[in-house]
Amino acid sequence: MTTVYSEIIHSHFSKLPNRRLNSGECQTPKNQRCSLCFSSKIDYTTELRHKQTALNEFWKSLGTSIQCESLITSPLGRNYRTVSKRKAFIVGRSFFLGLIGVDEDSSKSFPMDIGECVVEPKSHAEVYAAIQELLQRKEESNLVKEFNYVVVKGDDKESIVIFNMNHFSSANRREVNTLSKYLTSKVKSVSGIFVFMDEERSKYYLSGTPRKGVQSNPKPLTKVFGKDKLFHKVGDVKFLYGPLSFTQTNHSIIPSFVETAGNFLSLTKDDILYDLYCGYGLFSLSFAKRVKSVTALELSRSSIHDGIDNARRNNITNTKFVAADISADTLDRFSKFRPTKILLDPPRNGTNDDVIEFLAGQAPEKVVHIFCNTDIIAKELRRWNECGYIPVKAQPFDMFPGTNEIEMMVLLERVN
Repeated sequence: MTTVYSEIIHSHFSKLPNRRLNSGECQTPKNQRCSLCFSSKIDYTTELRHKQTALNEFWKSLGTSIQCESLITSPLGRNYRTVSKRKAFIVGRSFFLGLIGVDEDSSKSFPMDIGECVVEPKSHAEVYAAIQELLQRKEESNLVKEFNYVVVKGDDKESIVIFNMNHFSSANRREVNTLSKYLTSKVKSVSGIFVFMDEERSKYYLSGTPRKGVQSNPKPLTKVFGKDKLFHKVGDVKFLYGPLSFTQTNHSIIPSFVETAGNFLSLTKDDILYDLYCGYGLFSLSFAKRVKSVTALELSRSSIHDGIDNARRNNITNTKFVAADISADTLDRFSKFRPTKILLDPPRNGTNDDVIEFLAGQAPEKVVHIFCNTDIIAKELRRWNECGYIPVKAQPFDMFPGTNEIEMMVLLERVN
């Protein structure tokens, strides 16, 4: 029977004593300690020791024929998150921005107005504090009612802030501009500010559709100030990505993440590579000059547009970006030239029912399957095995320090 990794690591961490917190760190002004992740409880060195032990137990329970490599640690064990969010809430007549629970149980004691979350860059806390300070003033009471979330993307050098609002028009644009100017005067790392309209106050902070019968802006995202995109570089490849593009949460570990994937695939100039769930082209463009061609697929049009722009920016001409839901029907349209190597990095719920089976039918030499959800590894590996592919290497990454999650990269090859 497969053991659940998150349960193993939770049992390890729950037995440890709480560390001493600095003022404002991982707690509310009333000294209520945050329990969303384990960074409020233990330091990174202690965390790594227990994660490795739990990982060994979990991998053994899978019953694979290969050994799992040691966990690759994050260069930044704390202050690493390049994406964070806070939910707007009101207590009495006061406006707050709080961390929210990730499931039904944890959400009961949230949101919490945490002063500083230690897994986020310090500038993120400065952003939330500045917004909260201005919106607690009486003259901003009308604007307060429109806020759903605030999202920050980036680090202490450069960041984009997104106001998720129920309503944004000429009626409150002046107040939003005032908030924008105040925020940029307080936090110098903010290089761009956007408003994302969510009239349904969706549970998901960058989704939602207009209410029926209500005239709405056909473009839910509006720039209020500054730059359109954020920059980062991996090796010799330069990337820009917009506020709606998916990006890895931990940029500090990306160089080793990309390097390991390239080594697993053993890329050559004759290879035809498929990069599925490609985002803005992190893997596609990092590997493009090492292969014959790349076909990159992703559902998000924002990410695909960023990928196309990034290819042009880096003078890469052998990569085709396609915005499409990833299914057997979609992939069949691009199977004229069969892939020799495949990389897929699907979301937490994994692949559609027919994707693995279709990809295996293309008979690639090597497949790298990346898992951000350990709970589905056993099920997905069984599907590959039923199609004639077995794991030959497995490399875990501590992509999410402070949490009970890891990222697992598995190399699969066809059984002769």
